[in-house]
Amino acid sequence: MTEHLMPFATLPKHGDLGSSHLAYHNTRFCEVDDNPIMGFHGGLFGSMLSKLQYLVEGHFRSSAGAFYKAGFTPNAVTAVGFLLTLVAATLYATGLGTIWSLSGAVLALLVGAYFDAVDGTMARRFHQMSKMGGILDSVLDRLGEAALYTGLAIGNLIPGWLSLWALSASLMVSYVRARVDVEGVKLKGVGFAERPERLLILLIATIAAAFNSLSLEYGVGLVAILSTVTIVERLFRTRTLLSGSERGLA
Repeated sequence: MTEHLMPFATLPKHGDLGSSHLAYHNTRFCEVDDNPIMGFHGGLFGSMLSKLQYLVEGHFRSSAGAFYKAGFTPNAVTAVGFLLTLVAATLYATGLGTIWSLSGAVLALLVGAYFDAVDGTMARRFHQMSKMGGILDSVLDRLGEAALYTGLAIGNLIPGWLSLWALSASLMVSYVRARVDVEGVKLKGVGFAERPERLLILLIATIAAAFNSLSLEYGVGLVAILSTVTIVERLFRTRTLLSGSERGLA
């Protein structure tokens, strides 16, 4: 939803809670120029990324059209994605004691991220963007992440302190971007752990849990560390940009 998962689109996705989301902004998965990695157009690597971007955009536009014809609205798609995230969180809370519960968590997380990526594309394509849609998207993103890490802790899949660290750091990544956006500083693509990357790490760790019971602990630990690094990087970038702006006004 706000910072979305690159393999699924984010994956708008979405960005954080910045004011840009008030236009139902879920383009992070498909945008190139604002991302320091995706924005590299030179050489073979850049050409491959451009082709991948084109394919991803086309796929999600087609999916958006199918949902629209089926009578879905962007807000409805957002809500379905959130409900699927709650399903994954509930399955985490059970402890993933069977292959069925583990498979269900993977599927719910994957499909939820897919819906999360489609809603913004759908809103833009069919001119259904709204401030309330952007707010709803951002709020449900945050609630979804809180549910996931809470479920992991309840199911004793990770220690409680690690769940709290990962959740707090993830929320702060979004908050820092939202706060500095008020000062006119844009931080899209800055840092290693925007929402798409966090969801991707969690998805991979959940799949790996079928082979290693500690994979979720390692995965969430990685999310916590990278999110913390992202917070520091965003604050440093903000300080640099604001200092330069203030010197220019002096």
